[in-house]
Amino acid sequence: MTLRRVAGYVAALAVAAALLATALGAMAGHFPYLELINHFRWVLLGGSAIVALAAFWAGGRVLVRLGIVVLAVNALLAAVPLMSQASSAARPTLRVTTFNVWIGNREPHAVVNFLREEDADVVVLQEVGSRLEQEIVPPLKDKYPHVMSCARRNCGLVLLSKTAWLDAGFSDRTRASPPIVWARFAGSGKPYVITGLHLAYPFQPEMQVDHIDWLADRLRKAQDTQMLVGDFNLTPFSLKLNSLAFKANLRRHATLGASWPAGRFMPVVLLDNLLANPEVKAVNVRYGAASYGSDHYPLTFDIALD
Repeated sequence: MTLRRVAGYVAALAVAAALLATALGAMAGHFPYLELINHFRWVLLGGSAIVALAAFWAGGRVLVRLGIVVLAVNALLAAVPLMSQASSAARPTLRVTTFNVWIGNREPHAVVNFLREEDADVVVLQEVGSRLEQEIVPPLKDKYPHVMSCARRNCGLVLLSKTAWLDAGFSDRTRASPPIVWARFAGSGKPYVITGLHLAYPFQPEMQVDHIDWLADRLRKAQDTQMLVGDFNLTPFSLKLNSLAFKANLRRHATLGASWPAGRFMPVVLLDNLLANPEVKAVNVRYGAASYGSDHYPLTFDIALD
């Protein structure tokens, strides 16, 4: 058996595997667990390119065509998030930081120092229990006198602000709705609402579907400019996150990057983000230089409000 023939068999298996993975990911709307495949779209895209090259080298017209088709489909699916990417502006009018600090964080002083240096106007923290609330919030009281917290409930969120809000509140996690903490601010035009959230985990895909539907329904009824920020537990390549963007007329402010897993590992997926109405323009997004005791990297968004 020649080397080229062996390569042909291997290439055929690789094309079949890439085709199967792509097809299964496309069925995530019907079988939510398959969304886990879509989170690694960039891996599928790179793998499809290698498979297409291998098929070309191994020869065989049908094999080459299938390899090209798989590559093209993954390229198109990888481009879908660009359709809901926020437009840009030159100068920011607001800075928002989101950070899943991790409930087991043993470096709260590092979190405090980071937040002081980052100097955001609004901060949203996730996975904050009563211990972390006491270790992080009071040391920042001079910088962030306005605090909305549900850290001691089935919510685990904290919203910090330099300026006073018009109204604020929170709601606990349920099977049908995610935990949220929100504040409504007076803008130069109409008011804007910043909602911090922490969606269900990736291995709770049915609950994620319910949480996305609940958020989309909430935002469709809203009159003010809306911003969602926090740990979505969904990447920009997921059907669910893109569905939320399309249903609620939102634009995503981070696409290419990674925030998890941090700490001892190299981040490979972007689970944390900011989604907002089109009138909220993107200026810059920064990833934290370290994880500061968490399994996520913090993200800071410089944005401009029309």
